[in-house]
Amino acid sequence: MAAPRPKLTPSQELMTRLLRIVRACPEAAAEVLELITLVSQVEAATAVDPRYRDARRVIARLRTPLWDMGPADRETLRAAAETIRRVCRLKEDDIPASPTADAGERERISERLAAALGGELSPTQLARVTGVVAAALQE
Repeated sequence: MAAPRPKLTPSQELMTRLLRIVRACPEAAAEVLELITLVSQVEAATAVDPRYRDARRVIARLRTPLWDMGPADRETLRAAAETIRRVCRLKEDDIPASPTADAGERERISERLAAALGGELSPTQLARVTGVVAAALQE
């Protein structure tokens, strides 16, 4: 019996699929190379953001755009959001209802600021700074 294949990371899985496209259609190699570069950048970003907070915000923003658009355009954005959700292996309930609804974000900011500035600021001042930083990140 053959050993089970190791589970691929989301970006490895995506790169594997892109390379299959190149084998089937060599004319698409330049575009696929560009996509692989973007995927590697996403991989680097997810190493910094292991909880996929940025991906969650992007998905929420694609689902609720800030501008009016037709049904076809809206469906295109929803399809893009679904693709990102699948690639990042996020569950539907992991996605905030709106881009600014990530309830845990403020807590994470508060913890990091307290670790960095706890001795220099009072709890009231720290709460104010946390609020300003959280508001700036949510825009």
